[in-house]
Amino acid sequence: MIEKYQGYTAVRKVGQGFRPVGKHSFKMIYNARAVKYDLIQQFEASTGILLPSGVKSNLCTQPVPILGKELAVMKLQIKETKP
Repeated sequence: MIEKYQGYTAVRKVGQGFRPVGKHSFKMIYNARAVKYDLIQQFEASTGILLPSGVKSNLCTQPVPILGKELAVMKLQIKETKP
């Protein structure tokens, strides 16, 4: 699960202690499957193609480097077939 969170991401030394400065948004990641699923959703959004749920679940079970390579190859193949 990936949650968007608005919080302090930097600290500054003030006196003898540290003080949080600069609120910036960041994502909290709780498991690798959520990251993989997020990558697949970004791929679908960029190509405009919706993958079947079986394909998504198979891609989510693969290690991240292999997943990235497969998505890149799929994107190249899609670009080559489009006129």
